[in-house]
Amino acid sequence: MSGPFGDKPIPRPLLIAAGVLLASVLGLTALARHYDYKIGLPPEANIVASRDVVFLDQPDGSILVEDPATRARIDVLEPGTYGFVRGATRALARQHRGLAQGEAAPFRLIRWDDGRVTLQDLTTNTQIELQAYGPTNFEAFSRLLTVGKPAS
Repeated sequence: MSGPFGDKPIPRPLLIAAGVLLASVLGLTALARHYDYKIGLPPEANIVASRDVVFLDQPDGSILVEDPATRARIDVLEPGTYGFVRGATRALARQHRGLAQGEAAPFRLIRWDDGRVTLQDLTTNTQIELQAYGPTNFEAFSRLLTVGKPAS
């Protein structure tokens, strides 16, 4: 019975290339384990700023952004503006239906020292890396960390 190459042996350069590939994979895996590299996880960072917020739909179609502790108004997102903020928060709030806090549950915006900004759902502990959605959407959420706060 003959193999895919018939009676010819496997070409030497192909065997060498396969060996080099295998050695490279094993070497890179060993380096990753040695340096404790975790694929897909961001490097550890420290919180620079954070703010808890609640997004409340208003009868006129706007969204009121409030501080959940003081109920102080942070901002109002007028109808037709900040579409990504509206969509993201409504999608997360939809998961709250039937839970004790309902759709008015708080979120935490966090700015990290490596420049990332995340939105954390404090009810379900879901966290969204906002820079993954582009600079415009990243900035739409980032501004909520400072809007309405006194200048320091």
